[in-house]
Amino acid sequence: MLNDEESFIDFKIPSEWIYRGEGNCNIVLSLPKTGKILRIRKTNKPNSLIGWLIVWISDFIFWYFGKAIEDEERDLKFYSTVMRPLIGRKYTSEAMQVILTRKQIKILENELGKYRPEFRKHKILQYGRASIFNDFAFIPQEECDYLPFKMSEDTFAIEIKPKQAWRSLSEKHFPACVFCMNQYMKLGNKRINTISGYCPEDLFSGDVSKMKNAIKCLIKVPQNNFRVFKNGILVYGEQTKPEFFNIVHSLFSNIDDKLDRLIDEFSELVVKSLVTNVMNVDFPDNCEEKRFCEWNKIIQDSNINSVLPRGCVLEKILSIQMLDTEGCSYYDKLLNQENSSDWKYINKLLDRIDNKDVCLKCIIMMLGNTNHREEEMDLAFVPYLISAIAKDCSIMISLKKILEDVCDLEMKNIIKTKYGNFLVNVGVFDLYPKRLSSIKKHRQRNKSILQAYLKARKSKSNE
Repeated sequence: MLNDEESFIDFKIPSEWIYRGEGNCNIVLSLPKTGKILRIRKTNKPNSLIGWLIVWISDFIFWYFGKAIEDEERDLKFYSTVMRPLIGRKYTSEAMQVILTRKQIKILENELGKYRPEFRKHKILQYGRASIFNDFAFIPQEECDYLPFKMSEDTFAIEIKPKQAWRSLSEKHFPACVFCMNQYMKLGNKRINTISGYCPEDLFSGDVSKMKNAIKCLIKVPQNNFRVFKNGILVYGEQTKPEFFNIVHSLFSNIDDKLDRLIDEFSELVVKSLVTNVMNVDFPDNCEEKRFCEWNKIIQDSNINSVLPRGCVLEKILSIQMLDTEGCSYYDKLLNQENSSDWKYINKLLDRIDNKDVCLKCIIMMLGNTNHREEEMDLAFVPYLISAIAKDCSIMISLKKILEDVCDLEMKNIIKTKYGNFLVNVGVFDLYPKRLSSIKKHRQRNKSILQAYLKARKSKSNE
């Protein structure tokens, strides 16, 4: 039984909050006065009396046994112990678990109804599952305080969901990348109206021309992969899509130029932000399996041929995607031989990780390549599941224009453009663990999108 005064800290939601958005598993609220975001877990909405009874029982279990609190603690420990070191602490936020009361949850659900898209309303807020993170739509104050020059009061932030750029062994024969093929299935299911020209493999290619074109494709057809915020408020995205000229015109402090030139410079600014190495961290010298660390060696045998600077945010994400060398087909077959729970692997992985100065990627890869005893079989799926997180994460680039001439100043967090110089901060989020059963879901998805793509290509060739 929980001791309410000792086991958790109650959290009062500020009166001012902004609906930032939601994915399949979480709703995110911006708390502008604190510079934080509140992430609340979602669960399926009951569609029967029995379903609502189950929800009531779950709420009771939460209060009496603390099950939801333990699940959230587990996920946050995974985030802090595994994902933050892999991505880099410079690119990620600290996290703090908070507890919302039943009354707060109900008030929020009522208020959120007018903001949430209809296709997301089949899920409701889950009781007992909430955490606080830094809001990457703003540049942290400590990044600004030490700088001896004036900056704009406005902060622009570009959110990109880059998606999968790495093809594992079972996907190398695909005629196109998973994202590009998935566009045809989404179009057939009427989830989108227009095929996007964006390709993740272009964004991660290291080829500046291809990368800039990828950004321009996101601007043209943002879907849920591209959004722009001004002072934490959404100003451009799939549902909020004014003339992009207004966005870049304001970002560059009302510079008058042709739209295509402004967009070209905007795209270059974004690309520079994504490839700037702010980490200055290499893998440990005592790494036992350097072939796993030297992921460029793997890339040379792939179709990506990347030249991304080591330590930049795209390199960090891509290197984690590359932990999956086999693909979901292999792991789905392995999964069919086991009766494993969705989340058991997390605690087993955390138990295996210690504080030794050894590359975390090596530990993960060795788990996937070792013949495990039956009681450790869950660990064999770890490389794929961690890779899947990196294939579905989000990047936020926040920008403040510098109002003074700093042309002679060389700093990694200052990006120079034709229309002025910008202080830049880059953050990565949506780094929560995937359930084991997602492997089967991904396997079926790949099969479906390949069928949809081939059908569309065949139909086009017959026209």
